[in-house]
Amino acid sequence: MKETIRLIRIAIVLAFSVCSVRLLGWNSTYLTFTLSGNNEWKVTQDAYIVSEVLFLDYDLYYPEDIFLKDGKLYIADSGNARVVVFDLETRKVSSIGDFNLWRPTGVFVSDDYIYVADPGTSEVVLFDKSGKEVSRIGRPKNLLFGEFANYNPGKLVVDKRGNLYIVSEGTFEGVIQLDRNGDFLGYFGANRVWMGFLDRLIDLFYTREQKSRLLNRIPKPYTNIAIDDKGLIYTLTQNEWGNAIKKHNTIGNNILSKSRGGRMTDEPNFADITITGDGRILALTETGLIYEYDPEGNLVFSFGGRAISTERYGLFSIASGIACDEEDRIYVLDKESGLVHVFNPTEYAGILHEALNLYVQGKYLESKETWRRVMTYDGYLQIAHYGLGKAYFQSGEFEKAAIHFREAYAKREYSDTYWELRNGFVQRNMQIILMAFLLLIVLSTLIERLRRRGKLLKLRIGSKFLNDLLYLKNMLRHPLDSFYYLQSGTHGSILSATTIYLLFFTVVLFDYFGRSFIFNLNVADRSVGFLLLTSSAFTGLWIVSNYLVSSINDGRGTFKDVFIFTAYSFAPYIIFQPFVILLTYVLTYNERFLIDFLTYINVGWSFILLFTGVKEIHDYDIKNTLKSFLLTVGWIFVMVLVYSIVYMLWDQLIDTAYSIAREAFYRAR
Repeated sequence: MKETIRLIRIAIVLAFSVCSVRLLGWNSTYLTFTLSGNNEWKVTQDAYIVSEVLFLDYDLYYPEDIFLKDGKLYIADSGNARVVVFDLETRKVSSIGDFNLWRPTGVFVSDDYIYVADPGTSEVVLFDKSGKEVSRIGRPKNLLFGEFANYNPGKLVVDKRGNLYIVSEGTFEGVIQLDRNGDFLGYFGANRVWMGFLDRLIDLFYTREQKSRLLNRIPKPYTNIAIDDKGLIYTLTQNEWGNAIKKHNTIGNNILSKSRGGRMTDEPNFADITITGDGRILALTETGLIYEYDPEGNLVFSFGGRAISTERYGLFSIASGIACDEEDRIYVLDKESGLVHVFNPTEYAGILHEALNLYVQGKYLESKETWRRVMTYDGYLQIAHYGLGKAYFQSGEFEKAAIHFREAYAKREYSDTYWELRNGFVQRNMQIILMAFLLLIVLSTLIERLRRRGKLLKLRIGSKFLNDLLYLKNMLRHPLDSFYYLQSGTHGSILSATTIYLLFFTVVLFDYFGRSFIFNLNVADRSVGFLLLTSSAFTGLWIVSNYLVSSINDGRGTFKDVFIFTAYSFAPYIIFQPFVILLTYVLTYNERFLIDFLTYINVGWSFILLFTGVKEIHDYDIKNTLKSFLLTVGWIFVMVLVYSIVYMLWDQLIDTAYSIAREAFYRAR
């Protein structure tokens, strides 16, 4: 009996041990992230699980690159000056170029040759599949290449015609393109130089010699390169947000879509990139984060990370290379530890990849059920909502499509769906719309005739406050007379002006937060309090600055006059912008120009009234009005600058005082 109990206990312990091992084997050391509807990061189901780690018993020393071809891993073992070949099936390890390379940092394998970029010798070295050196491609001798142009091959790819695309260290002209014989064909797809407001201002006023001394305007060099099965070239650029990954067409232009109307979700420290057989993009950062995108550049997953204190599977010290096989297994090279981590896709990732393949092939209807299966794993996945929206749109279920496009934050696609819904509504209710339009015309004509004949009773308001508020409309028709009556005190008061300011700030809030989904201004990071503080601060600075400037320049207006006329100058924006906001719920994305045009008119009209108010209130001519206006804007800039400097100094002063107090408290103990 005791022996039986002991055996049962042993069986229970073994069962728990097996379960524990299984749980530990599948418990990921990292989290998988994705994007939800409003481009917000969220944790999702594990997309990949580390299955094994390679080269635990092999001495890779600062490997720089990895390439997968025909079941073999080719690793540029830079520290050992060789290329290591690992057969995934037989698990045999060999090396090539042991006495032929100096500092290999890039490797590419075609059907016939192994290409190695060696910046140590400034050459591209070709080996056959047996490891025998075939040839070396050195610096191009073509005069078009330039005598002083950099040629330090760091990474490379080769197309099916044998042309080489080389990323050279420090070369900002673009990718160096050579033919199979090493003859220079030209530079391919150079980065563009970003110019800020200060750069454009300098361009206007500085001479060419001054600009050459002050500015070094050169494009950022590419840091890595990849090629897909169709021959399209992909490049990486470090320290560039939103545009780090580029997909080039045959003439070098970037054709990668920008995440449905915005910039790509990326990192400034990408180290390597590879393209899967179905066109998905896998990009690796130096900190070990792996970004997976669909062929259009929309983020699918982000996982991995940096091993901070101890080495853990799926986390990296300094990641340097990435590759992917036909089974969607991902191989990531760790430069610091000399290991390769192998990631296997989970069932969740497999279903999502299946849905993406159907979507890329244009089989939206066929992908509907697959996207629904994806949604059972994560109902907030942005790309799943986008795929379902496409499927419903294709099947004519526009209301469902609109729901999913909104969840995916796909404005343009939502706009196309809304156009279909609006078109259907108009067709179904055309008679009612025409009757309402005709009735409106008849009523307007009748009211106008009654007004002309004097048979329409005029509404008389006894309250001066209400009359002062309604006087706002007079600014639209008779601005010169209106400013005169405001200064004389016939109309306008501190109370009415204050109320108008409140109306103005309300319209500003609705303009930012009250537009339709298609036309909203993407101000999710702005709060109501921040917007109110900003708009009221600049309005107050204008009033104070204009009064101070006019006092110095013999202006007739008092502080009260400036306070009142500024409020009434906002009349066009206050009266007409609410109608523009309402139009955003009627128009589509293709009619956006109308919203922008009307907004510019309202804002511009208000500025014209503000300029006119300065002239009339202070009794200036055009020259002095322009001078006063510019000086006021200048004073606002100066006060903002002074505030920024004081704020930074005060912040540093507080930090210093806190550090001293903490140090004194520590020593006192």
